[in-house]
Amino acid sequence: MNRIKNIFCAVILSAFAVSCVDLDYTEVTTADEEWIYKSPMYGIQKLVYNIYARVPNGFEKNYEGGSGATLAAATDEAECALSYSSVHRFYNGGWNPNNPFSFTWSNSYAAIAEANIFHEKRDKINLDEYKNNLDFEAMKKKFELFEYEVRFLRAYFYFELVRAYGDVPFTLKTLTVEEANRIERTSAITIMDWIAEELDAIVEYLPISFADELSPETGRANRMMCLALKARTLLYKASPLFNKENNKEWWLDAARANGEVLLRAQEWGIGLDRYSKIWGPRNGDGIEMIWAIKRGTSNYWESYNYPIGVENANGGMCPTQTLVDNYEYNDGSNQTFGERYSNAVINLTQEDPYAGLDPRFFMTVVKNGDIWPNYNPNPIETFIGGLNAAPIHNSTPTGYYLRKYCDPNVSLATNNPTTSPHAWVAMRLGEFYLNYAEAMFQYYGDAEVKGEGDFSANDAINLLRDRADVMMPHWSGTPANWFERYKRERMVEMAFEDQRFWDVRRWKCGSELSEISIAELQKNASGDIILTRKQEQRRWEDKYYLFPIPFSEYNKNKNLGQNLGWN
Repeated sequence: MNRIKNIFCAVILSAFAVSCVDLDYTEVTTADEEWIYKSPMYGIQKLVYNIYARVPNGFEKNYEGGSGATLAAATDEAECALSYSSVHRFYNGGWNPNNPFSFTWSNSYAAIAEANIFHEKRDKINLDEYKNNLDFEAMKKKFELFEYEVRFLRAYFYFELVRAYGDVPFTLKTLTVEEANRIERTSAITIMDWIAEELDAIVEYLPISFADELSPETGRANRMMCLALKARTLLYKASPLFNKENNKEWWLDAARANGEVLLRAQEWGIGLDRYSKIWGPRNGDGIEMIWAIKRGTSNYWESYNYPIGVENANGGMCPTQTLVDNYEYNDGSNQTFGERYSNAVINLTQEDPYAGLDPRFFMTVVKNGDIWPNYNPNPIETFIGGLNAAPIHNSTPTGYYLRKYCDPNVSLATNNPTTSPHAWVAMRLGEFYLNYAEAMFQYYGDAEVKGEGDFSANDAINLLRDRADVMMPHWSGTPANWFERYKRERMVEMAFEDQRFWDVRRWKCGSELSEISIAELQKNASGDIILTRKQEQRRWEDKYYLFPIPFSEYNKNKNLGQNLGWN
């Protein structure tokens, strides 16, 4: 991948990292100014790109540093088949301040420290040596935009911190050791208000698109990303985890902000795409993408998640029966799989419970009998003793394998391996239709009210369900279970996009994660495949709503305190 065309190239981290001490906010932050300013193209530009390179993604830069498992496997969406994955610590009691999943803390404060360095010293940028270049004006414009891009990134990393920890230390300047070791936490609401105000202040300075800029790099902060981050932040602010007094006006603020995203998307050429194009070989360039983090060509995701028993595959993340139970049938009954087949035992040979399910199921989940992936000549067998099931080590513990984000054309065959481009979806338009629907319903209490906009909560849901490759029946009215159905719709639409982990926390319904349903398949004496639904208990404690402050940080600065329940 061309390093200039894609600013998320991993090489930036190693080859162009800022020469400074540990950029944790608790340390002194200094930079080798001679190195940075001697040549802005190899100093300031690389400093900015280094901040971009810290943006997390589910493929390789996440809470555990990137072993393949994402946060979906810490929810009721999935279970990771690989016993060594640290994702299991989220629910097996291994999560604590001494073992805290500190990536978000350390990575975000490193990015914020670099952003603060940039802003404190950006007046020293001197482009005089480039004045005779033919592209000088374009270069100058690019460096002028850096100020607003870095402000966006700083706001983004503060959102990451607040979402995980609630109240956190907040600073817009570099700190001395003494200052760092005395700083107290700022309230989450204050920081979220700052994020919204900061994004309002910079949005008009950023371009709608970088297509006409010098070296049209992918993934740089633009106007839509600003609007989207503000809209997401205000939705979290209005949600029960943070909105402790249920201030209805916060829901109206969220509805307006998310409605603004939908309105501007129509003007700026962003629209709902086929569901199948949200992932796949060129998903990062899809019309629905607001922010896609491109990772180049690889077969890493497929290697991790293709079914065990397929040549060179590892099993990886396996969808639960709980997730499958949340898919509705497309016959207008509004029934889910779990409602229609609530019995514990299903004879899959005698009846097909998957027939007529929401098409998004077939684009997300691999089930027994599917031909998957393309280079595998045998139907997938997830019944005990089958080609892809127990007793094979690391076989699916749930009865299913993952399809979403995988490219079926990628081959792991030893004699002919292939790769494919991948992009992690950080923001896509579908999320903001859901956000809008939720905020509208929470404010008006009526899913048919159009309010200040041109469409209601139900209208927003129906536009998602109208995708050409989905075409699910429309919602109407405001039944008593509307919000529960919305939660199912969000789980289905956003499956494996690391939304569910945060949604159950902001809704304060974490107890839903204390039990998951799995499918155990067996072949009986007659050759019939029998699915038995079983329940698996997981540990949930209300302290899990927020991450623990890492003990290593608290040990340096007692003013940080600790989140409730983690002492």
